Amino acid sequence: MDRAALFAGLRANPMAGWLRVDGLPCPAVDPGSRILWFGIGGSLLPSETLLAAFASPEQKDRWVSLASPEARPLALGASDQLVFASKSGKTLELWTWLSRLRAGPGWKALARPPIAITQDDANPLAKLARAEGWPIAPIPVDVGGRYSAMTPIGTLPLAWMGRDPGAFLAGAREVSAQVAAGSGPWSARVWELVERLFQAYLRGTQEWVLMPYALRLEQLSAWWVQLVAESLGKVARDSTRRGITPIRAVGPVDQHSQLQRWMAGPRNLGVIVATVEAPAEPERLEPPPGCPYPRLADLDGGRILRAQAEGTMEALEAAGVPLLHWPLPAVSEADLGAFMMAWQCIVGLLGVALELDPLDQPAVEDGKKRTFGKLGLI
Repeated sequence: MDRAALFAGLRANPMAGWLRVDGLPCPAVDPGSRILWFGIGGSLLPSETLLAAFASPEQKDRWVSLASPEARPLALGASDQLVFASKSGKTLELWTWLSRLRAGPGWKALARPPIAITQDDANPLAKLARAEGWPIAPIPVDVGGRYSAMTPIGTLPLAWMGRDPGAFLAGAREVSAQVAAGSGPWSARVWELVERLFQAYLRGTQEWVLMPYALRLEQLSAWWVQLVAESLGKVARDSTRRGITPIRAVGPVDQHSQLQRWMAGPRNLGVIVATVEAPAEPERLEPPPGCPYPRLADLDGGRILRAQAEGTMEALEAAGVPLLHWPLPAVSEADLGAFMMAWQCIVGLLGVALELDPLDQPAVEDGKKRTFGKLGLI
C-alpha cells in the first residue's frame, strides 16, 4: 500500500477541504435559549453526537431536532434560537419547516433572528439569510456534509453547551497534521486501520460494527454509519460495485441483541469496540436480599461495564470474528475531535484504496431528484 500516493489522491479531491480544520467563526448563541435545529444527515448527526456526549439533562430538554418534514406540535417562544443547517441550502425538510413556521403566530415574535449554517454563496438559504439579516455560519464549499463536524455544525452546539470548541478543533487538527506529515501516533493508528480494513475487505469482510461501550457515545455510531455508508458504497472505475456496510451498535445493549449474529452468523463481518479508559465516578451498590450477585457490593457500574467490554472482545476473538479495539482516553472535546477526524481520514483513505470517490454521493442525489419529481418541484 503506497501511503504517500493514497494521501495525495485524497488531498487532491476537490471536496477534501475538511483536512484543513479551518476553525470558522460562529455567531454567539445565548446558552439559556432553547435550540431548534433544522437539518438532516451531515447537518444534524455531528451535532447530536456532541449533544449526547456533553449536554446536561436540562440542556437536552432545551434542544429540539427537526429532521423529518412531518408536522408536529411546536409552539415558538420569543427566546428560542432557530438554527437552519444545510450545506447546499436546498434541503427539502428544512424548507418545509421554514415555510411551516413562517405561517404560524410565533415567527414574528422571535427576539433574535435565526442562524443559517450553510455555504456562504448564492444558494437559497444563504440568499434568504442575507436578505433578512440572519447571521451566517459558513460551511466551506470544499467540505461535504458528512465531513462537516469541524465546521459550525459541531462548534456551535459545543459553544451553546458551554464546552470548548477550540479543544475539539485542536484534537482534529492534530490528527490531520500527523496524517499529512506521515508520522506520529495518530498517523500510525489511521494507517493501521486503513490497511487492516482494506485487507479484511479483500478477504470478504464487508460489514463492520462500531460498538462504543458508553451510552454518551451512542450517537457517535449514528454519525459513523453515515460517514462510512455514503463514502464507501460506490461503483468503482471498472464498474464493479464495492463498499462496506456499517452497523450501528452500543454496549452493553447490543451484546444482548446482535452479538449472537456476529459470532455465529456468516463470516463477513468485523467489530470495532470503542471503550473509554477514564475511570467512572465511584459509587456504592447495596444489593437487596435475594440478589443473585451478592458481590455487587464490591463493584460499581464502571467496573462492570469494563468487564462487559472485555468479555465481549474475548468472545469475539475466540469465535474468530475480526476485532478492532479503539480506546478513548476520556469523553472530552479533544478526544472526540480526534476520534471523528481520525475516522474521516480512515474512510477517505480507504475509499481511495478501493478506487472509489469517498467524497461524493451520486446515488443520494439520484434519490433526491426522484423525490422532487414526484412532488413536481423540478
